[in-house]
Order: sequence, then C-alpha cells, then structure tokens
Amino acid sequence: MKNLIYLLIFVLYGMLCYSQQPVIINHNCIDLTSIPDTWIDSAKQNLFIGYGHTSHGSQLTSGMNALESYFTNGKYDWSHSGGPGELHLFEGSGYNSGYLELDCGYTGWDGETRDFLNDHPSCNVIIWSWCGQVNSVNLQSHYLDTMNQLELEYPGVQFVYMTGHLEGLGPSGSLYLANQQIRDYCNANNKILFDFADIEKYSPDADTNYQDYFADDGCYYITPSGGSANWAINWLTNNPGTELNNISQHCSSCAHSVSLNCTKKGIACWYLWARLAGWGGNTSGIPGRIFSNESEMTIFPSPFIDHIFVKMNSEVEDPLLRIFDLTGKIMYKKEFTGSNSVMEINDLEIPTGIYFVTVKTTEVSFSRKIVKR
Repeated sequence: MKNLIYLLIFVLYGMLCYSQQPVIINHNCIDLTSIPDTWIDSAKQNLFIGYGHTSHGSQLTSGMNALESYFTNGKYDWSHSGGPGELHLFEGSGYNSGYLELDCGYTGWDGETRDFLNDHPSCNVIIWSWCGQVNSVNLQSHYLDTMNQLELEYPGVQFVYMTGHLEGLGPSGSLYLANQQIRDYCNANNKILFDFADIEKYSPDADTNYQDYFADDGCYYITPSGGSANWAINWLTNNPGTELNNISQHCSSCAHSVSLNCTKKGIACWYLWARLAGWGGNTSGIPGRIFSNESEMTIFPSPFIDHIFVKMNSEVEDPLLRIFDLTGKIMYKKEFTGSNSVMEINDLEIPTGIYFVTVKTTEVSFSRKIVKR
C-alpha cells in the first residue's frame, strides 16, 4: 500500500509538471554535467519505460550502452528488467513477434501499446521511434491523434513523441516538413518530444545546422563546394581526448550512423529520463551548468541596438561568448583568450527580439537574458 501511494504521488507530480509547458529534448540537451545526480537516481528508482523501435531507434540504447560502459561507477546503468541501481527500460521485440513490436511507422502500434500497458500496469513511460516512415504517413491520424488518444486512456503514463531521422532531403524536403509538424504540435499542446532529427543535424559545437546542407542519418552532408563530408567523423578527428570522444569509443554499434551520433542521443536520453522524473532542466534551453545570478554577470545596455558590454564579477579564463535565440539557435559566437572581466561586442546584427547571452569556460557557464531593440 505504501508503494502504491508513493507511485500515485509520483504520477500526479509528473502530470502537474508537464501540464503547463512542453518538454523538448534536442541538440541542446547533450551536456551530462547539467543533469543533477539526484534526478538520475530518481529516474532509476521511479521510471518503468516501454520503448518500441527498429533499427534507427536502437541508436538511443546504443548510446546509453556506451555511457554505461564508459562510466564504470554504475551511474548510467540500465536493463530491461530494472535491477538494483538500474534504470528500467524495456525494449520492444523489433522485427520479431512480441511486446512493442516494430515501430510507430507501422499500423497497429497503438494496439501494441495498449497490450503492453494492460499487461504491465507499473509502466509509466512509453516512447516509440520511427524508421523512415514519418514523411510517408498521414501524421495527424496515424500518429498525433493516436498518441493523444492513448494519453487520454492512460493518464498515469507519460508519452514521448519523436521526430524521424534525416534522409538527405534538405531544409525544405518532406522529411523536414513532417518533423516540423510534430514539433509544432508538441509545442502547441504541451507534449514531451525527443527530437531525434534535431540531435543528429548538429555537431556538439552546435554552430552549423547540417540539414541545411542535406545531411542524412549517417551524418554525411554536401559541402558548400559541392563535395561530401561527415560532420561526426570530422568532429571526432578534430577533438581527440575529449570526454565525448572517449565515450563514443565505447559505442560498439550505431545503426546506420556514426558512434558520436548515438552517443549524443544516449546522453539526451538521460536528460529526458531526468526530466520525466521531475527535474526542471535548464529553463533557458541552453546546455551546460547555467548560473543566472546578476552579481556574476551583467550586460549593458539592455535593450541594445548593436553594441553590448558583458561584465563579469571576476576574471574568467578563455571564455566563449555565445548568443542564442529562444529556440536555442546560435546567433553569435566569439572566443576570447586569456583572462577577461569585460567583453565588448560591437557588431551584433541580429533581429529584434529576446536572446540569451552565455559566457562559457571549461568549468561553468553563465547566462543572462537580453533584449534587442
């Protein structure tokens, strides 16, 4: 009875948290240091996840396996049965018969969801992936309306929406339009979204949207000169010895793609699990350990036209200054060398609106909101 009461409180708390705003997991959610340990522990203790997927969807668990292998302290341990100290994540049967068979691109996925939930009443999270069909079905009837119906039938379960993988179709192709329909729906209706495509169209530096260059699921894109390159392989080559690179070396397989892509999605999964367990996340949507204390960083003038000064309370070493719009897109970036307490930016040609300025060092990031007039 005590456990039942605890579960009810947890479910009600989760429903309250997510009834007010959407939860969007995208390329801004790949910094492990931003996830408090307490919420990782809470996810492991309280979540029972059912995940239906085929080959592309395995990228999430491949990345989670890499994290479990790299961090030998058990922090990111998980299993299908959820043993002591492990996240309980049940994977569907894929192309074989069984629970949560195939993926949500096939007809009947909603019936399989009901079968699983009816037979596993303690499951409180459902997530399905696509495997290429997102731009070949009627999204409204096949997916969005169906997910909403399942949410109504199982109010104690948190349902996670997902976009489809990149197909090299570019920024105006059918894949982008389908994924954007899902994003718009989730934002408008306060849903939970794991934005699969958004994660794989950015490198960890998040300075280029490679879908604009016709990137595919293998991380290949068309360069401005007309050749072909791979952003994931290039990043791994250019960033040896980094933790993200080292974790990627533990990714034994990454279906259709490169280990870095799976590693990023594995990290984003833990960001998602922590959010589902009740963590509020970085409310600015900007990665990293964020501090917004006015005494640490001030920006003037605000509102500004094209010229700002960023003043730190104490000197910071080799800071990276970036300006994000409200969607998390980088609008400006500048690296400073040496010790700095005041940074001047005099060429801010960005549209009128609200932005976040971050000053990031190797240890921490500071963030403040500013207004462009």
